[in-house]
Amino acid sequence: MAHSQETRDNVRRSYIEGMPLNGAAICCGVSYDTARSWKQLAKERGDDWDTARAAYRISEQGIDDLNKQLVEDFARQVITTTRELETAPIPAAEKAQLLAQLADAYAKFSKAFSRINPQFSGLSVALDTLRIIADELRQRDPPALRALQPYLEDIGAVLGKRYG
Repeated sequence: MAHSQETRDNVRRSYIEGMPLNGAAICCGVSYDTARSWKQLAKERGDDWDTARAAYRISEQGIDDLNKQLVEDFARQVITTTRELETAPIPAAEKAQLLAQLADAYAKFSKAFSRINPQFSGLSVALDTLRIIADELRQRDPPALRALQPYLEDIGAVLGKRYG
């Protein structure tokens, strides 16, 4: 299905303004693979959406605020993705693979960011602890995890304020 240039522009704008690429795709009614393809094609043509996104954030905030926002955004994405996987109608093996990829991305993000910003180490430990709690509840007491889920985003924000 061909999409209009306006749709492509809306995906790009949403992404640059801070929405995750999968969220921008969903909001604009296109698949994640399509949005990712557009992003890659744009980069090959000299329009790097990630560079534009970083410039947008820096222009809106100072560098310290930008660092805090990056950490909070990533934590929010991890929590949102975990919530979506809970109810996603996909096979368990695929869910497990996606959770493993998410955990790997989180570990890489934490390691890279803690080198840039030592304050992040405390936040990294706090968020990792929160992830461990969620994983344990998922395995041992799914109703307790469902009860906790409405509060995870707020808890992530509190941790960001305290340790970020």
